[in-house]
This record gives sequence, structure tokens and C-alpha cells, in this order.
Amino acid sequence: MIPTSSQQTYTDLLIQYQPKPIKTEEEYNRALTAVEGMMSGELAEAETALFELLVLLIENYEEHHYSMGKSKPVATLESLMHEFDVELTSLVEIFGSVKIVKEVVNGQRKVTQSEAKSLAKFFNEHYSGLSLTALDFGQR
Repeated sequence: MIPTSSQQTYTDLLIQYQPKPIKTEEEYNRALTAVEGMMSGELAEAETALFELLVLLIENYEEHHYSMGKSKPVATLESLMHEFDVELTSLVEIFGSVKIVKEVVNGQRKVTQSEAKSLAKFFNEHYSGLSLTALDFGQR
């Protein structure tokens, strides 16, 4: 953990920690420890700036070493259908037929822009707390 006080400036913290791109597991663990330590208290402005920088460095390292890959629109649709027990027939109004719904779910057919908007609207209206957009289904 990085010992901090409200009297320290951002420059002081940078000198103390000397952040740089994370290249090894050891550096990664050191950065995680520092961030976790900073999460346990209220941060001064300079500490918040260092915290944000460390988080960016950690995210960059994780993206390159622990990449989960981008979520595909089909995976998003399948996940939502599974989570909310949505049957294929419930999506016929959006796609026109069960056959087309199956093709989309199986990755054999892409979702069009209007279908993506309709899917977002469908899930947002039927399942509270969601704020999906056409982007979640691969369209602008």
C-alpha cells in the first residue's frame, strides 16, 4: 500500500510510486496492492489522480494478459434470453419468424439495425433496470 497523506502533492506521489506500464506479474500485483490499499479510505485530490492512473495501467495489463474478448451480439442475446427465460417465439415479432430467430441465435445471420433497436426496446420494456441500446446487439 502507498502511505498517503492529504499534504502530499501528485508529484510527491508519482515520485514515491513511480508508475509505469506494467510488464510483469510482480508489477501487476504491486499495482493491485496499491489500488486496493487506496480503496480503503477517502482520497485527497492528488491521491485520486494517482489511483485513476494506476487503474488505467492495471486495466491495460489485464486487457493484454487476461483478455476475455469482446462480447459478440449473439452472446449478448443468448445471455439475455437465458437470464430472463425468453423463448424464441417471444422474439418472432422482432425477426418475423422462429426460423430467423434460430439463425440469429446460432450465429448464422446478423442482426440488422432495426432489429437491434427493437431488441433493445423489447428487453428494456420487459425487464426493468436494463438500459440496452442497438450497440449491445452490434448496430449503431
